[in-house]
Amino acid sequence: MAILLFATGWIRMDLVSLLILLSLPLFNVIPAEQAFIAFSNPAVITVAAMFIISAAIANTGVTAHLGRWLFSFAEKSEAKLVLAIMSLTAVASAFINNIGAAAVLLPMVTGIAKKAEIAASRLLMPLAFGSLIGGVCTLIGTPPNILINELMLEYSGQQFNMFDFTPLGVVVVIISICYMMLIGRRLLPDNPSASVQQMSQLKAYVSEIRLSEEATYIGKTLQETGFSSDFQLKVRSLMREQLKITSPRSSLVLRAGDILFLEGKPEQLLKLKGVKGIEVVPGTAQVIAAENKEENQVAEVALTPTNELVGKTLREVHFRDTHGLNVLAIWRRGEPVVKRVDHVVLKFGDMLLIEGPESKILHLADKHDFLLLGGIKPEPYLPDKAPLAIIIMVTVILSVTAGLLPIMHASALGAVAMILSGCIKLSDAYESINWPVIMLIAGTLPLGTAMETSGASSFLAAHLTDMAGPYGPWITLGVLFLITMLLTCIMSNAATAVLLAPIAYDLSQHFGVNPQPFFMAVALAASTCFMTPVSHQSNALVIGPGGYQFSDYLKVGTPLNILVWLLASLAIPFVFPF
Repeated sequence: MAILLFATGWIRMDLVSLLILLSLPLFNVIPAEQAFIAFSNPAVITVAAMFIISAAIANTGVTAHLGRWLFSFAEKSEAKLVLAIMSLTAVASAFINNIGAAAVLLPMVTGIAKKAEIAASRLLMPLAFGSLIGGVCTLIGTPPNILINELMLEYSGQQFNMFDFTPLGVVVVIISICYMMLIGRRLLPDNPSASVQQMSQLKAYVSEIRLSEEATYIGKTLQETGFSSDFQLKVRSLMREQLKITSPRSSLVLRAGDILFLEGKPEQLLKLKGVKGIEVVPGTAQVIAAENKEENQVAEVALTPTNELVGKTLREVHFRDTHGLNVLAIWRRGEPVVKRVDHVVLKFGDMLLIEGPESKILHLADKHDFLLLGGIKPEPYLPDKAPLAIIIMVTVILSVTAGLLPIMHASALGAVAMILSGCIKLSDAYESINWPVIMLIAGTLPLGTAMETSGASSFLAAHLTDMAGPYGPWITLGVLFLITMLLTCIMSNAATAVLLAPIAYDLSQHFGVNPQPFFMAVALAASTCFMTPVSHQSNALVIGPGGYQFSDYLKVGTPLNILVWLLASLAIPFVFPF
């Protein structure tokens, strides 16, 4: 049931994990105390602390500064840009949260694409893939690595060191970058750039207007209104009472109360505000109240994974009243949304064209998990704190590597040090934690415990060994890697790691071999699924700005996944012998 709900998305992933946690004690699979103790699991605390450390690093501008320096050598060469983007993102993602690294660099990459006169869609998928491959290089690079380490310690008493992942991670990074430079980039679509600087020339949005009783267009045909000839706007559909007419004929006579869905460039849509009798439907391009003396700006923002609007409509959250901003239109997966804007259930990766005072737009991006893609210069970083942030980060890494402190203790100390040193405010630290991910991990950990204590993992491991066992542990490891990778395509990588960790342990027990290679296979496979936008938040983050379709991930990501699967399955037993 958990896999079904994770795959279909009928219920939010963090809520599914909470249902898992509550149902296991309800059916006497594990005691309630054992289920709820997952919130104090070292993996949960470590992941939360790493979110704060990652946000502090980004807040001081370290990643952005490295990006400007590295991209300067690439100039207008697409191959060099792919190399620079993936290399930088991989290095950053090895030490800070990979979705955070991708989010920080995304606006920079879209800007570089504009300067190089290259479509952003040619660079944003390499950015996402770079964050995935970098995360597998260290113990702290991605939540599945932290989870697998804690679960292996719980099951077998063994654990990985900080850089035990590095040899295999570096192989994955090199193979992935070579593939994207030589083959993958040639399979990428050449979509118009999604940056705000170019959107007025290249991107069309859909907005909706209502004709009042005073409208001069009443009684005229669509052709006579001049929407097409005078404003260069296309009428996508018309709503009259409860009837919606798609692609209405030019001879259709307009009436008072008609709602028109108009597609065109943002500046053309804004010109309609001055036309008598044109009322912008609430929730779209409604004029900001007159008391706002600050000049209005138009900007484009994308929803991040932790955004409060995901799964809700603008009407539900009273967006305009709450933020003092108007949503002019919505852009989803490379297409404008032809629907009443305030009725659209928003998804992660959606882009909103918003209008309002610059201060309110900056506040929205800074405090409410919106990614500002351009048009307005973001609030400055804290460059004076960058050396201190780097020192704290290096200290955390060295203390764990040298065995001076457990990773949970070191990361928590590092997070507190970032706050006390002023690298990040306490309020921003709380907001930087991806609470749905924390809930997801804490909720699914009892499922792994239940699978082990109930014998479910042994049952599944026995069937897996019946199928691949005669061929030995090496082939079985490859099959486990493939199953983990495919499961990650449809559900959270953290949930996949928790689900398959007990099976990995039981497989090692069946063969009487070292459990490390099996746990490493699950960790790598759970963090390197490139085939779908839902397999990782970095993949989903770029789908809107890049204008990608689901099929683009399959076309570009499947060959890379096959390469990683084959090479990792062959290499893991050499680094971690059976």
